[in-house]
Amino acid sequence: MLAIRNLLKSSALAKNVVQQRNMSVIAVPARNKVSTGELLFLSAIMFVGWTSIPVYVLVNMKHYRSKE
Repeated sequence: MLAIRNLLKSSALAKNVVQQRNMSVIAVPARNKVSTGELLFLSAIMFVGWTSIPVYVLVNMKHYRSKE
């Protein structure tokens, strides 16, 4: 693994392929505040996404337990 990494770092062609991230760890408040309507809409979509499959399984539990 280290040999491949060293080879990629030394290759001129691989310099365009290998990406380096320079990220800051400093936490600051958001630049643009999310509106209340957008927050409610996205929260509702997340709630439906998280609960749709368990609700479907619970509603159709009798089909999963059948012998056929």
